[in-house]
Amino acid sequence: MGPTPAITILLPFRNAAATLDAAIASMAAQTFQDWELLLIDNASTDPGTTMAGSWVKRDPRIRLVQEPQVGIAHALDRGLEQAQGRYIARMDADDSSHPERLAKQIGFLEDHPEIGVLGTRTDFATTVERSSGMRWFVQWQNAIISPQEHYVKRFVDAPLAHPTAMFRRELVDRHGNYSTAPLPEDHELWLRWMDAGVRFAKLPEVLLTWNDHAHRLSRTHPHYSTEAFYTTKMKWLARWLHRHLNGRPVIIAGTSGICRNRAALLEAEGIPVQAFTDVRPREVPGYAFIPHHQLPPPGQAFIVSMISQRGSGDRIADFLASRGLEEGGDFILAA
Repeated sequence: MGPTPAITILLPFRNAAATLDAAIASMAAQTFQDWELLLIDNASTDPGTTMAGSWVKRDPRIRLVQEPQVGIAHALDRGLEQAQGRYIARMDADDSSHPERLAKQIGFLEDHPEIGVLGTRTDFATTVERSSGMRWFVQWQNAIISPQEHYVKRFVDAPLAHPTAMFRRELVDRHGNYSTAPLPEDHELWLRWMDAGVRFAKLPEVLLTWNDHAHRLSRTHPHYSTEAFYTTKMKWLARWLHRHLNGRPVIIAGTSGICRNRAALLEAEGIPVQAFTDVRPREVPGYAFIPHHQLPPPGQAFIVSMISQRGSGDRIADFLASRGLEEGGDFILAA
């Protein structure tokens, strides 16, 4: 082991005693050993703090950090302040990393200096009876592997599972740390870094088990509400469109009330909408309607799909591609 660790693992926790021990044990069992683990106690009131302290006594690579300001972004930023590694790995107190995770991730990043952020595929385990939406989301993420796929799918949802991430420490200095605003901190960070040109990729191996449960923050906290996600996405989509439209008009795919509301968020960020399109004719007051089979050819307009029914994105992308339109160049999926 060198004078400073190669990897700093950030594991924030708050009242997670039921799962914390297994999460820490999965990091202690990594085949790659040159790491430090920061257990960031985010004002816990359960036995988790004592549990974390026992690990600190057993392994000198593990440190307990206190962050009294409640919020995972506050905890992660505290961890970044104290991180010594040249790579940062994320881990959640709910999950379990597979033994080869760190070894495979650092090996890939060492061999691919063009990649800034690297995730892995995940297994999905849940104690929630109605979890088909989350299961579908994990399957969707697992299908996204290449940098180009992460880039063009970034406005659908977070294309990389936060607890699988490993990234270069220097990216924080260049592009900023986690936002503590009322928004999904991981997706906002990915959008901000991708906007700055950081390339993302994912290993095809399953190297983390994502343990879903009824009290997981992504299910319960208002920072992960649909409204918070779309407000964040439309901000960064608008910034990107301002640079890439080159005078082309914007057409929104989807005419439902939900799609119109999402289009209004985009217009509030300074992107005017010229028309709507859909598979069935439907008047949208104040806007032109273009039948889907009469959409302009490549290079003449930019289409933003706001349709969010499960599986619709792939069908829309296939249809638009069949007309010669390029994803990321002539259209983007934003729902």
